[in-house]
Amino acid sequence: MLKINQTIHSVVRAIDDHGSGVIFCGRDQVHVRQVLLGEEIEARVTKTIKGGYLGELVRIIKADPRRVKPLCPLTKRCGGCQMQHVAYPSQLEMKKQRIIDALKKTPLSLHVHDVQGMQDPYHYRNKMIIGFSRNNAGDIISGLYEESSHRIVSASTCLLHPKECDEVIATIVDLMKRLRIEPYDARRQRGFLRHAVIRYGVHTRQILVTLVTSERRFAVHKAFVQQLTSRHPAVKSIVQNINRRDTSVVLGKQEHILYGKGSIEDELLGKRFIISSSSFYQINHDQCERLYQKAYELLQLSGKERLLDAYCGIGTISLCVHEQAKEIIGVELNAKAVADARINARLNHVRNARFIQQDASAFMKQEAAHRQHYDAVIMDPPREGSTPLFLDACASLKPEKIVYISCDPFTQIRDLIYLKKKGYKAADMYLYDMFPMSDHVESVVLLRR
Repeated sequence: MLKINQTIHSVVRAIDDHGSGVIFCGRDQVHVRQVLLGEEIEARVTKTIKGGYLGELVRIIKADPRRVKPLCPLTKRCGGCQMQHVAYPSQLEMKKQRIIDALKKTPLSLHVHDVQGMQDPYHYRNKMIIGFSRNNAGDIISGLYEESSHRIVSASTCLLHPKECDEVIATIVDLMKRLRIEPYDARRQRGFLRHAVIRYGVHTRQILVTLVTSERRFAVHKAFVQQLTSRHPAVKSIVQNINRRDTSVVLGKQEHILYGKGSIEDELLGKRFIISSSSFYQINHDQCERLYQKAYELLQLSGKERLLDAYCGIGTISLCVHEQAKEIIGVELNAKAVADARINARLNHVRNARFIQQDASAFMKQEAAHRQHYDAVIMDPPREGSTPLFLDACASLKPEKIVYISCDPFTQIRDLIYLKKKGYKAADMYLYDMFPMSDHVESVVLLRR
């Protein structure tokens, strides 16, 4: 059994599912960030976790040639990036190889295409979740969470954020000091401001600020709104979201508008979209456009098809492809997202797309029972992938094509194996680096019946 603060000298023998290196001391496993397979390192044990320990890199004894010096000085502590220590072309190669290695253990035969990277892999995030705290000196700080903890790593800028958004965050911290707005302390369950969620329109340059607070009463909200918007005219709306729960979930269910319409607009593939505080909108705008274009290319629509968009969210996929199909039905359980999708359809003068608020699995089973025909289904589920219930319902519709978009190719592989048993076969997996500097990658696959 290892001891906290014990130092270990070893070689990295494996990479875990989160991109951390694994070193062994007898039967004990220590997971260490910012290391590469085969590197000889010295690490310090910092924490016990399920199945082993967390370790902190002390020094590199023998480095991998792909290693580079991270541009961010906080990369060892901040949980936002896992791969800044790797040269960007090598990041793309490593992401592809992890998927190839995973596929070798399956009955699938897929050609994995090279990861499509970005020319500039920084400043791409259009959504930022910022936490607040006080440091040891008592000063209010903002930043992201340290990995595997609830401690805030103080950061005035982030290489993944647009510069305009970092400036807004700095002003929020200044106003907290001036207006005596106390950051929320989860351990003591005291304080007011828990998080700020910043949404940014890449084309419109509009900014939406959502203040997540521990209670409804916000005595200085008028002064806060006036000063923030006067300093940053790009802030078009400010929303207060109330989250009283002891939870790691950021947004609560209750919110109201302090300024503006409660939303901003952005443009994607020539279409305009309303984005509110809880809208699902791909975090990387430019890579999203490339991914969607590949999905539409795979569908090869002639204009006569009936298309089902499951997990449709605010309608981005449906509305960007509507001109290529005869009819599109979008299905989504979240009522607010469906309301936004209908607004977005009107905003873009789209008349051949309908959006239905219902569980997608139940809807597809109902449509199959009524012998409704769909030529193709597009699905873009959450990171945990789909469910057997959903996949059974999808197969019961017997569409000729299914385009499966995923932010986790490993859960997608699991679902592809399931769909293979239902008579659907995939030949290619296309990869897009939606999250540079992280260990995540987005994928799209076409299945044919």
